Amino acid sequence: MVVAFGATEQHGHHMPLGTDALIGDHFARRLADRLEAFVAPTVRVGCSSHHLAFPGTLSIADQTFHAIVADLASSLESAGFRRIVLVPTHGGNFAPLAAAVEKLPDSQRQRVVAITDLSVFLRVAQLGEQEFEVPMPEGGLHAGEWETSMLLAIHPDLVHMDRAEAGYVGDPQEAIASLFESGVKSLSETGAIGDPTRASPEHGRRYWEAVLDLAVELVEAESR
Repeated sequence: MVVAFGATEQHGHHMPLGTDALIGDHFARRLADRLEAFVAPTVRVGCSSHHLAFPGTLSIADQTFHAIVADLASSLESAGFRRIVLVPTHGGNFAPLAAAVEKLPDSQRQRVVAITDLSVFLRVAQLGEQEFEVPMPEGGLHAGEWETSMLLAIHPDLVHMDRAEAGYVGDPQEAIASLFESGVKSLSETGAIGDPTRASPEHGRRYWEAVLDLAVELVEAESR
């Protein structure tokens, strides 16, 4: 079983509040196809307190997130699923997911494979730099070039490129170090961490291919 953990939060002026959940829907379905697995409904609200300065954002506490993971794992264990793949599609869910998995009983933890390394976002940004000459700061971490491209590839009707504008385009590592502590608003008035203006569906299709290959690689490595 594959379960995605998305979010409901601002994504600049050009993308919907449900971006991370929509990406989670597509990601979980495609990953389940690759793994010959079932797919569960996406969890559509996550740990987004660092976005709360922007209207429309919904957030749950880490403890609530831990309880959701525990209850889902318990349900799936009871149903007899041998492998439970948990994939966050929102940056703020990575650390809470790692903590939640650590708290699971051994019987469940042995079944769970979770992607909990936030650096996967940077690997996507690096791909944009290598293949499309999009500098990593423009690729960004949130509502930048690569995330906008990925949504354009699957829901072009929900992306308003006429409203796209750059947000924070400094060093992504520095952004990671400060945004969870001080909030996205402290870095970017637009809410974007990156520059979405060069995004395209063609780029998005390549990012999807790379992300799915990476996810399969990580899941299979953890399952050995």
